[in-house]
Amino acid sequence: MRDWEKKQKEYEERMARVKNAKLRLTCTICGAKAKLPCPCGTAQYCTVACQKVDWRERGHRTACKKIRDERAAEAARAEAPTPPPSPPEEVFYGPAPRSHADEVRARIAAEHEAARARREANPEPAPASARYGSRCPICLEEWDVNIGGLLLVCCCRKVCKSCEDKIGTEACPLCRLPCAKSNAEELARLRRHVENEVPDAITALGHAYRQGRLGLVKSEKKAMKLWKRAVELGDVDAMGCLALGYMKGEGVRLDRKKAMQLFRMGADRGDANSMLNVAFILDEDGWTGPPGTWRPATACSIEASHWYELAAQTGLHDAEYNIAICYLHGVVGDDIDKAWLMLERLAANGYEKAIEALKILSP
Repeated sequence: MRDWEKKQKEYEERMARVKNAKLRLTCTICGAKAKLPCPCGTAQYCTVACQKVDWRERGHRTACKKIRDERAAEAARAEAPTPPPSPPEEVFYGPAPRSHADEVRARIAAEHEAARARREANPEPAPASARYGSRCPICLEEWDVNIGGLLLVCCCRKVCKSCEDKIGTEACPLCRLPCAKSNAEELARLRRHVENEVPDAITALGHAYRQGRLGLVKSEKKAMKLWKRAVELGDVDAMGCLALGYMKGEGVRLDRKKAMQLFRMGADRGDANSMLNVAFILDEDGWTGPPGTWRPATACSIEASHWYELAAQTGLHDAEYNIAICYLHGVVGDDIDKAWLMLERLAANGYEKAIEALKILSP
């Protein structure tokens, strides 16, 4: 190796060490100066808030515990005395023992088949968005499916309605970036995330084109193109928006079959609104009578009630109201008491349709 090649290699190694040293001095979450080292020694944090984000949302709590347990086990093995050498095994000269490999392979195959059958019987829905998680990143409250949240354009994170009201025009509590002073600045921040292929940002830009916000010219076609791109990246919100476009023929050609396919994709991912829309379409397809009248317990309405019930389990008020009506009309069983309790609970939450239904049903 030549001298200049050796010097180049030494320089690269030195710069790599400097870079690793800098990373150890900065926060793993926000990049600020680190003040709080993680017990495992692989991460640094500036505040307890950043540590909570890494431990609760990114799963570092489990990784940290695993690293510490491995180090403790390695130290225990190093301190343990060396066991005495085992005596040599006796050599048996005779016929080879019978192998049970075939039996073991058959047992393992049967266990895998039983596990696959259990997974198919009780499929677990995929998370709607790994970026959002199951809770608000600020107040750590679970998402309310009946109240929409706010997408912070600066860091492309979603917060709940109460945190949105508290933030107002202040700086972002997650990335510390000041609030955008104009639509152009907010649009530039959003486009930066779109260029990085963030599906939530692509969906938000589609909404901006759909509503004509942020100084953009209103365009249904551009919104649909953006939502198609977000659907390819797996965004559930974009699946519902694109499906509604196919249902109404806005920005794309009218295609109820594609709309149903997209709604089912969102429903399989656990999206409550997609489940509700699947039930609505099944109810419409299974009824040939005059609009506005109740449908009999046909096959489609029974399948629709199944999706109503799944959506109601997530707490969606529209789904709870529809499944209560199904109980009243005997589609999923004649249980008037259960329907009455569900309507009373919805009325207590201020749901107008339930209040009107109770007025009609009350003697």
